[in-house]
Amino acid sequence: MTDSDLPYARPYWDADEASALMTALESGFWTNGGQVARFEEALGRITGAPTVTLSSGTAALHAVLHVLGRQATGPRLLITPALNFAAAAASARLLGWDVAVADVTADDLTLCPVRLAELLDRVHRDYARIVVLPVHYAGHGADMPALSSLCDRYGADLVEDACHAVGGTYDGTLPIGSWPGSRAACFSFHPTKPVAAGEGGAVSTADPVLLDELRRLRNHDMRPVDAHDGDLGPWPYTIERPGMNLRLSEFNAAVGVAQAHRAEESRRERARLADRYHEALDGLPYVRVVPPRRRPGSAHHLFPVVFDVAALGLAKKDLLAGFLDRRIRCQVHYTPLHRLPAFADVPPRLRTPLTTVDTAFAGLVSLPLWRGMTDADCDRVVDAVTETVHGSTRRARGRS
Repeated sequence: MTDSDLPYARPYWDADEASALMTALESGFWTNGGQVARFEEALGRITGAPTVTLSSGTAALHAVLHVLGRQATGPRLLITPALNFAAAAASARLLGWDVAVADVTADDLTLCPVRLAELLDRVHRDYARIVVLPVHYAGHGADMPALSSLCDRYGADLVEDACHAVGGTYDGTLPIGSWPGSRAACFSFHPTKPVAAGEGGAVSTADPVLLDELRRLRNHDMRPVDAHDGDLGPWPYTIERPGMNLRLSEFNAAVGVAQAHRAEESRRERARLADRYHEALDGLPYVRVVPPRRRPGSAHHLFPVVFDVAALGLAKKDLLAGFLDRRIRCQVHYTPLHRLPAFADVPPRLRTPLTTVDTAFAGLVSLPLWRGMTDADCDRVVDAVTETVHGSTRRARGRS
């Protein structure tokens, strides 16, 4: 990639991150130092709930399912929207859970409450534990009131996949991560995310038992024991049940602290760019912005649009190739789970009709959106979208 290439995402950093990394290096504590605690405190202020960090967003999802799963006697089920990355579904399968996939709403591509209700009504008696995992897709909060009500009605646990949504709010005020009744919210600090740390993840939860279980699990479930022999350092210890090393490094945490301190500033800049996109693309035929109006509480991780590929006479690969010819690198979020070989075997009783996600996926593209983009960068993308639409319609008229 050259300087003239425009990626779909790029991490924003400055001297604060560089200084934080040097501080962590020079401390001599490259793991189990003070940066992780500082990052967790900063995240608690952002999410509105106590927060534990882990090595990745996938680790966060895996850890929550592991802890909730071992509390259940009997079969377990994860329900996820079909439009989701594979991490949660893969974690569930590796832990011995069944996986169900449900359709999304056309407006914002988040989990559809109507389809969820159909699925829960059909299967809730068959499982000892059901986790419903809405995705705050692109940073926009899912319909939490409706989803919470359904989970309460059918005795399911609500766990949020908030990997797109750190720093966002559900309704413009309540921070994502603090929804009443939600068991937990999982976050990611991948370099493309609004708060980036290189790698890393976190779980926010108001459940002190779950929080303690996650803290122990991430460190091999090691617990100190009293040897009555003075200060023997980190020994002796005991391990009562198997754990894992899911710790976040001090380097990732140090970068995360710097990023967390400017989270709201970064969210506002992403929102400003999203406004620019919305205004420029409003009324343009054959392309639909998701959602159609900017939501004040969104973290604005992504800027998805859906092209009407049938009307334009273009396959998605042609759309992406056209942007690439203009040195604009778009992305697709995501290949729906039921289209991946690893999850194509989900039985009919564990899937809803997937009409909305299949229709949207045909033309779903994520346009570039990241802090550090200039207005000129944004206008360059808008010009490419406009040329794609008008060029295709001119070619279609020429063939008729």
